[in-house]
Amino acid sequence: GTGGTIQAHAVGHPASSFYVYQQVYDKNGKMIPNTYVDRNGNGYIDSGDRYFYYKPSADVTMGLGSKFIYKNWDLGFTMRASLGNYVYNDVMAGASNVSNSAVFYQDSYLTNRPVYELGYNWQTYDETSYLSDRWVQNASFLKCDNITLGYSFSNLFKTTSWGGLSGRAYATASNVFTITNYDGIDPEVKNGIDNNIYPRPFSVVVGLNLQF
Repeated sequence: GTGGTIQAHAVGHPASSFYVYQQVYDKNGKMIPNTYVDRNGNGYIDSGDRYFYYKPSADVTMGLGSKFIYKNWDLGFTMRASLGNYVYNDVMAGASNVSNSAVFYQDSYLTNRPVYELGYNWQTYDETSYLSDRWVQNASFLKCDNITLGYSFSNLFKTTSWGGLSGRAYATASNVFTITNYDGIDPEVKNGIDNNIYPRPFSVVVGLNLQF
């Protein structure tokens, strides 16, 4: 929504690398608004100061699935990991301005802002603020996609003239947990631009398979 492009392709750099300005911080590690490193040394900030900074593709992806069986019980799970992938936190960048004019509108309502934005006291809509490397964040993660617990049975209600019921009862939990240092809702972003404000749901499904 800024009219700018945060990613670029260039020879010698990974595809869709983030093309940004280098943010300047004070001695306490707090961002200084509208202050960036003059990388080309011409005495002022312009497009020549942008540089390639990380990439959305992961260096390593891993998966693990396993199933344990003990007597009639079974327990299975699947996990995935992504290491070295970075994400541009568009939600955080777009809501970083906490000035009165940004959060309070004339029709008397307040717009939402992430709580962690308040401490930075960022009060600008300058385009360079959207192109800061501050919003490019490490999105490496470990996810547990699902866990399934089941119990198999046979010869249930068996009689002399009928073999009884057999089957399996189970419960599956999906999107169980995510371990990450990413500041956004979900570090798994397909194209490297996180503009999602809706988290993936945690869900549980209970099922029963019967054989007569």
